[in-house]
Amino acid sequence: MEAVAKLNNYPTSPRKMRLLADLIRGMEVEKALGILQFNPKHPAVPMYKLLKSAINNWEQKNADEKVEDAGLVVKTIMVDGGRVIKRMRPAPQGRGYRVRKRSNHVTIVVDSKNSNTIPGIKKQKAKAEVAPVEELAPVAKKESSKKPATKKAAPKKETVKKETTAKKAKPSAEQAEKGSKDKNTNK
Repeated sequence: MEAVAKLNNYPTSPRKMRLLADLIRGMEVEKALGILQFNPKHPAVPMYKLLKSAINNWEQKNADEKVEDAGLVVKTIMVDGGRVIKRMRPAPQGRGYRVRKRSNHVTIVVDSKNSNTIPGIKKQKAKAEVAPVEELAPVAKKESSKKPATKKAAPKKETVKKETTAKKAKPSAEQAEKGSKDKNTNK
């Protein structure tokens, strides 16, 4: 059973927080805690605490299981933009620049590996349930019969274009002589 932990309005831009979220997404909880604990970025500390909170929430829901045996995984982690505080900064010639102090909302969902709710497992089951090749074969034959008919018409158009371009590209001997005489007279 999954457990959720949320952190709202943390005063860091969502872009900076997403860099950390991408590091631990889909990872085992123990590895994720190790990465966050020794990461030099300043949002790593609240992300570490949030992940610990999600683990504790999972323990509360599953009192009969141990975290070590369950093989917890960071199932999903989302970072959304929070409220933006707008401030003014003095600028040259009496103007003021707007400073946008961003914040973010982080949501972590933790679940056990053994659970069937992990997205990768669902995809594998869906691939296994695909119809056999024999049922798809008649559909492929119908599509292949339509395609050659359109391909046969295309070469005829191309040959006509090639002939007209060939005639334009090679002038006759008389035209070439007239062209060279005209060039000489223009000088």
